[in-house]
Parts: sequence; structure tokens; C-alpha cells
Amino acid sequence: MIKNNVINRSFRGLFAAIATTVVLLMAGSVNVSAQDEPMLQPEIAPEYPGGTVAMLSYIQQNLKYPEGAKEQEIQGRVIVQFTVETDGTVSDVNVVKSVDPLVDAEVVRIVSDMPAWKPGMHEGKPVRVSYSIPIHFRLQAPPKNIILVQYAKGQDGKKDVTCTLTSQKKLTEQELASVIEMKDLNSKLKEVSKKKTEGFFALPNNPDTMDEFNTLEEALNKDDNLKVTYKQN
Repeated sequence: MIKNNVINRSFRGLFAAIATTVVLLMAGSVNVSAQDEPMLQPEIAPEYPGGTVAMLSYIQQNLKYPEGAKEQEIQGRVIVQFTVETDGTVSDVNVVKSVDPLVDAEVVRIVSDMPAWKPGMHEGKPVRVSYSIPIHFRLQAPPKNIILVQYAKGQDGKKDVTCTLTSQKKLTEQELASVIEMKDLNSKLKEVSKKKTEGFFALPNNPDTMDEFNTLEEALNKDDNLKVTYKQN
């Protein structure tokens, strides 16, 4: 009986030791995981070298608008998330708000190539921090370098004329073929006035000024045989 009690106590002790070991190992794995998880709100946030202005300058100087995105006129705001490691390096770069794979890839490239940041701090120690920034892709509006003049029969005996200030990029192939190369404003006015048939043609416009378009409007309004509409596209 005594021997059995000794054996039972030994097994209970061994089981307790095993159970304690398992608990300690589990607790240790949880603590390590918690330390490795990037923080969202450390006491001191990580900082790009030189601050926000320097980071914006880096993006502006290094961002390359993909040619395919330009051709498709892809624009928008990409939000990218990444981790600033304890040594300041950038890792785990992810796009969390996508616009298009073409521009998304460029955002990942430029963020991955960033120099080391000043790491975030928590309780006096550097910590991994999750960080996100928006990067905008905007195309400059094409210059309004064409005046498209369109004629149609009017109901009151007058000719309906529509003058549209637009970009050459927006013209159809037929409209492009109708462009009359004239630089002199007076020549343009005469050309518009003498066109009395249905159809259309286009005139080059100086995109740096609205004077030509306004002068054209004033001149055509004096012609009682024309009913003129002006718009911009």
C-alpha cells in the first residue's frame, strides 16, 4: 500500500511537471507573438528621415507614372500599408486600397525602396510599427489647343454653329483630319464665317490664353445668319 502511494505521488508529480512545462511553453509562445506583432499606436511614432516634408519630396522625385496607366488615363489614390522595423527598415509592403495593378505596383516599389526610418518607440524601446500612407496619381489635364467648329441646319433659317474649346486628344480621326493649320486669328475668323455648309472643321488654339476663343465668340455673335453655341470640353 505504501509502495502504491509512492508510485501514485510520483505520477502525480510527473504529470504536474509536464502540465507546468506545457503551460510555460504556451505562455512563452504567446508573449513572443505579442512582441512580434506590429503596433498601431506606439508612444512615439516612427518618422521618415527629415519628416513628412522630406517623405513627400522623396515620393515626388521618385514616383514614375506607368506609361500604360497614362495611356489608359488611370488616376486615383492608392493607400499602402507597411511595417517600420525596430532598425527602421521598411517591410511587409501591402496595398490596402487599390486603384489599378499598374499604379499599385509602382507604389509598392517606391515604398519598398525608402531609406531607413527612425523607428517607433514604446516604453523606451524600439518597436515594430504598422504604418500607412496615401499616394495620389493625377494626370495633368491636356491643353485645350483646338477649337472644333460644327455646322448644322437651323429651324429658323439660320445656321446652327457650335464652337467647342477642347483638346486634340479628344478629337475623332475625322475631326483630326479636318484641322486647318492657321496661326493668325483674323484668318481663323474668316474661315469660320465663310463656312456655310453642314459639317465641321477644327482650328488650332493657343492653350495659354482664352483670347482667341473669346474673340471668335464676339465676332460670330455679330453675324445675324448664324446661331452660335459655345462650350468647353
